[in-house]
Amino acid sequence: MRKGGKYYSPATKMVHWLMAIIIIGLLVVGTLLENMANGPEKFELMALHKSVGVLALFLFFLRIPLRIINPVRPVSGVPKSTQMVAGAVKGLLYLSMLLMPVSGILMSQSAGYSVAMFGWEIPTLVAENEQLNEIAGLTHGIVSKVLMALIALHVLGALYHHFIRRDETLRRMIRD
Repeated sequence: MRKGGKYYSPATKMVHWLMAIIIIGLLVVGTLLENMANGPEKFELMALHKSVGVLALFLFFLRIPLRIINPVRPVSGVPKSTQMVAGAVKGLLYLSMLLMPVSGILMSQSAGYSVAMFGWEIPTLVAENEQLNEIAGLTHGIVSKVLMALIALHVLGALYHHFIRRDETLRRMIRD
């Protein structure tokens, strides 16, 4: 692997910020869906939620090779313990970004519903299965809460580095 540059690549930054917007939007819409009564509006919003969720999964699989082929070196002067905490939060964010759409797809399909991305139906992975549906639904709900907490930690960490430590951590995800 290359040593890495000081700043993230333009493609990495674009995917990062696009995914940030998409994921936060999905979390907001998912929370709204939990409180909506069944009806045409809810089902239309659910279809959109599924489409954007599958898009997020595709972006996740684009993001991994981008990070591998465009590494960045650690910001100088940041203690190893802080780097380890940041690495753990990032690792859990990545795991959550994978678990959310996968559990959502499994939840829908195990309940007998198809999943499409803007009209393009994805292959059915599982048959109707009540137990799998419960597990996938529980996973989707728990991971959504974990993801919200991880995003908050990620943002607070970036702000801490920018305003308190005054280092390059946030700037390298914003500028060239």
